[in-house]
Amino acid sequence: MRAVLFALLVLVFIGADTAQAGISGRASVIDGDTLEIHGTLIRLYGIDAPESSQTCKRPSGDTWRCGQRAAIALAEFLRAGPIDCEGSV
Repeated sequence: MRAVLFALLVLVFIGADTAQAGISGRASVIDGDTLEIHGTLIRLYGIDAPESSQTCKRPSGDTWRCGQRAAIALAEFLRAGPIDCEGSV
């Protein structure tokens, strides 16, 4: 179920040929809104997450590694196994 939901979110591929055919496999997380499958970068439609190296400030003024946390959250979501993506450019 998670893989199906995730596949519905992935709509923008970087590479028109792949977008037409779709792609399947284990995904590597680039950052909180980008992943890679078999060398193809895939952006998550409607998601704008911080970059992996980005930090954020809490109201208290403390900084935290929000970009790293976003990437970790996506990686945990993908841990269930291979995914199938269909999309458009």
